Amino acid sequence: MKGNSNIELFRVGPSLFDITFPVSDRRPTELVPSLTPFLLPKEEAAEKNGKSLFSLTLLPSGSEGIPKAEPATEEATPHYRQLVEFEWEGARCTISATSDGHSHLISILTPDSSRAYLAQFQDGFATGTLTQHGTATDGFALNNILMMAYAFNTACRGTLLMHASVIKKDDRAYLFLGKSGTGKSTHSRLWLEHIPGCELLNDDNPIVHYNKKTGQAIAYGSPWSGKTPCYKNISAPIGAFVRLEQAPENDIKREGAARAFASLLPSCSCLKEAEALNNGIIETVKRLAASQPVYHLKCLPDRAAAELCFSNVRAKEG
Repeated sequence: MKGNSNIELFRVGPSLFDITFPVSDRRPTELVPSLTPFLLPKEEAAEKNGKSLFSLTLLPSGSEGIPKAEPATEEATPHYRQLVEFEWEGARCTISATSDGHSHLISILTPDSSRAYLAQFQDGFATGTLTQHGTATDGFALNNILMMAYAFNTACRGTLLMHASVIKKDDRAYLFLGKSGTGKSTHSRLWLEHIPGCELLNDDNPIVHYNKKTGQAIAYGSPWSGKTPCYKNISAPIGAFVRLEQAPENDIKREGAARAFASLLPSCSCLKEAEALNNGIIETVKRLAASQPVYHLKCLPDRAAAELCFSNVRAKEG
């Protein structure tokens, strides 16, 4: 506890992060219930003190504002330069940075709010503050800020936040990749229905970590699982990655390293405009493509596709 604030520590994948919040406000796990399985007990948190990958402080509504980012122009050099703007879950998100890359500003404007949420990070994305509004959308903002902060801080540490649906079977994780609408969740459901002993590990944003010393790749559950409430603090060594493609018939092939790299990279959350972070993602994907089985499954949304996939990825293990 620090004065009028509390601090809680979370472990997601192989990394720790902490959140400081006013004692008079709602706890992070109340704002974002999916964080609960990842909260460390007080005793363990005390032992891990000072080992956080990043720290976020929640500021109460009405706190002093953060300078707004402006687009770069030839006439002036503003404090923040806009790096990227995109739509995310119905909200408009803008990420900006100072010219030296030391400070970043993330702005999230939700459809039902006239004010943007502003999160300011220093030392890249190592320490940050998020001003709350005291409304029902505070949880949405915190959840998405944490997701981005996690992805950016782990980018150069062999860790990826991937867009995938993951099945755990016999202590192995199988990740189904593909563009939105390809059928990742459907394929996971087919495994659950027709392959005995399966468990859904995560349905949208699992964590993948590659250990350079051991060469082992592990998939972890996360607080982020899209529309499916699957927030499990569990992990398993990766059995295979499978890129899905809708087709009139079922067919599966294992990909070589070059094609595997091209299949994996689009599923990784990254900030391409930050060169060092993007290079970190690329380096990890290269290692995964060279060391892990990656398949391309052309398929129908049927039982035969799940059985074909399962029989092939299991036959090549080891």
